[in-house]
Parts: sequence; structure tokens; C-alpha cells
Amino acid sequence: MTTITPTLSLELEQKLRESIAHHDTENVRQLLADAFAPTVEVLLAEKTDVAIHNDEFEVIADQLADDFAACVGSDVFPLFRLCRQS
Repeated sequence: MTTITPTLSLELEQKLRESIAHHDTENVRQLLADAFAPTVEVLLAEKTDVAIHNDEFEVIADQLADDFAACVGSDVFPLFRLCRQS
């Protein structure tokens, strides 16, 4: 499994913390998307022959949600699940 850790500016980290504290789902989603966008672009540009099945993707996505919740606090976990299901 690959671990991707974004490097956030102090400003972006503060905005993310504020959005989480205010349960601003849309802003959290946008900030995370912006933070991961450069890495995603690089990963998509790489050639890969590794196929991932839907069930495997769901397991990995659930693990990511669990890891994220552990990093930012359990009170955000339902918020992150909601973001992922939208």
C-alpha cells in the first residue's frame, strides 16, 4: 500500500482546521482536493498496469477515512464519511 502525505502550508492547514471545527463539509472537501491535486496529477501521469477492483478500492478508501479521522480527531469522522459518500 502507498501512503500519500500532503505538505500543507500553515495557511492551508489553518483553513482546514477552521473548516473542520465549523463542520464546513464543502470547504473541507475543496481544501483536501486542492492539497492532493498536484500529487494526483503526478500519479495519473505515471503508467501503471495495476488494476484495482471496486471492492479493493472500498477497503482502501475506508482505511484512508479511518486514518484521516485518527489524525484530525474522531469528531470529524462522520463529516469525512459524509464527504466520501457524496
